[in-house]
Amino acid sequence: MQKYINQIVGDLEHVASQKPQAAYIEIPPGMESISEIAEVALVPFKPISEWTGLNAEIFPEVWQLSYEQCVQVNKAIFKVFENLNLLLVDKPDDIPEEWLYEVLRYNWDHPVQYLPSSGMDLELCSGDWKTCDYGEYCNYCGEEIKANDADLDI
Repeated sequence: MQKYINQIVGDLEHVASQKPQAAYIEIPPGMESISEIAEVALVPFKPISEWTGLNAEIFPEVWQLSYEQCVQVNKAIFKVFENLNLLLVDKPDDIPEEWLYEVLRYNWDHPVQYLPSSGMDLELCSGDWKTCDYGEYCNYCGEEIKANDADLDI
C-alpha cells in the first residue's frame, strides 16, 4: 500500500506545484478597480476534483491506511489547498489524522471557487451535529452536543 500512497502523494504534490488555469471572466465595465469582487461573483464553483484533475476514487478507504499514511496524504492535500488558495477555516484542532483524512476524502468533490486574487474560505461543518462530517470533533457543532447532553442530565 505504501507504494500506492507514494504515488498519490506524488500526484497531489505535482498538482500543488502547478497553478490551475484560472477561469476566464470578463470584468464588467466600471468594476476594473474592484476586480476581486468581480472574480468572486463570476468564477464558477467546481468540485476540487475538477480543479485538480484528480478523481476522488484515487483515495483508498481510511481503514486501508496506517496513521502515518493518513498524515502523508493529508499534508499533500493541504498543499493542493494552498495552491488553490483554499483555506479550511473550520478544521478542528484535535481531530485525529484518520478522521481528517476521511473528511477530506469524502469532500474531494466539494464545489469551490478558484480565486487567485482573494482566495476562498472552505467550511465543511454542516452546522448540524447530526450530519457534520467532523462529528464529535467539530468546534462548532460540539457546543450544541454538549448543551443537549446537559439538558438530558436535568
